[in-house]
Amino acid sequence: MVKRKLLYITAVQEHQSATFIAEATQAVISILKRDFDVSLAVVGAVSTDELNALRAHLSITRVTGGFDHEPTDSAIEEPLKSLYKCWNVTPLVSGRLKSAIQRRAADFESVVIDNLLAIPYLPLGVQGKTVFFAHKVASDSRDVSQGMLGGRRVARLRPYEREAMLRCDRVFSTTDTASSLLELGLPLGKLVDEATRPSAARPSAIVSGFSSTRMRIGYSGYLGDDQNTASLRWFLENVWGAIREAVPGLEFHVIGGGVSEEVASFIVAQSDVILHRDNNDRKVTELGIRVMVEPLLHELHVEAKLVNAMVRAVPLATTREAVTRAGLNLMDAVSVADSPAHMVLNLRRILSEATLWEALSARSEQIGTRLLAYHEVAHSMRRLLIQV
Repeated sequence: MVKRKLLYITAVQEHQSATFIAEATQAVISILKRDFDVSLAVVGAVSTDELNALRAHLSITRVTGGFDHEPTDSAIEEPLKSLYKCWNVTPLVSGRLKSAIQRRAADFESVVIDNLLAIPYLPLGVQGKTVFFAHKVASDSRDVSQGMLGGRRVARLRPYEREAMLRCDRVFSTTDTASSLLELGLPLGKLVDEATRPSAARPSAIVSGFSSTRMRIGYSGYLGDDQNTASLRWFLENVWGAIREAVPGLEFHVIGGGVSEEVASFIVAQSDVILHRDNNDRKVTELGIRVMVEPLLHELHVEAKLVNAMVRAVPLATTREAVTRAGLNLMDAVSVADSPAHMVLNLRRILSEATLWEALSARSEQIGTRLLAYHEVAHSMRRLLIQV
């Protein structure tokens, strides 16, 4: 099946020592790329090496930006000057980037834009929808409002920001940002926030601390899916025997519905492995599972499975391949293994070291909750754009 073409326009994230794009942008693209052939245009100073690294990190084919200043560049609109100045960005619209976007405008079925600095690059003649992802309100930025001229800057920028969003067919945001957008004057009918369609996949319970868990590791997923069971089988064949020998009394609880008798027989044939034919998300906390396992070697929806697992606040053990494929910056919120032996070592430490467990739990929940909000925005966006 040929994927529909989508143009995503963003800007270099300000105040970073290394040029990169916002976490929110990465999270939304990680979902949209499943259904769309995404081309990314990046506004701002960025090198060729950084663009190539970004392309590999997000696993998308076309990334453009970082053009040198030329005579075809034009001055930005007056209200944006204060924003460019606060963020130390040269106040010019790149003629080459704008031309490159406009030349291909007719090829794209939809356009997503997620930064006010990228508004001057919104192309004309797009066949389908244009949407704005407002993961923040620029005129609310402390950098804009500070100083003697802060109030004047905000007064100029706010109406421009509102009108820029109104140029798009719809505006998407997280629930936390939605109230700021309504205060900006955005009509309720224009806005779609992530609470509009709550996700059934949102974990319903989180663990309360190391002392509430037992010497158990767990896996949760739909076992009627061949990709899920292939990754689970890899763990059972390559990791479980070694970690079971290293940690006496350890149990492995596999939770999931839709399991075939063949797969069920394979699972229960393993020593100290208990199968729960259950889709109840609360089972993880009811059983007191101390560490969740997600190898994610074969699944397509790597990002969603990682994020949903992280939100539970149960430390998560996964593979390097899963983190690489996800295209998300998870930092040190999950335990990442480069080999079966490495995963055994990681699991032993998390199971026995309460301090490490608590640190992973806190980071996992914090980052996972933030990413889950962005993912729900992306799914809402996807539902709209796929109808185009």
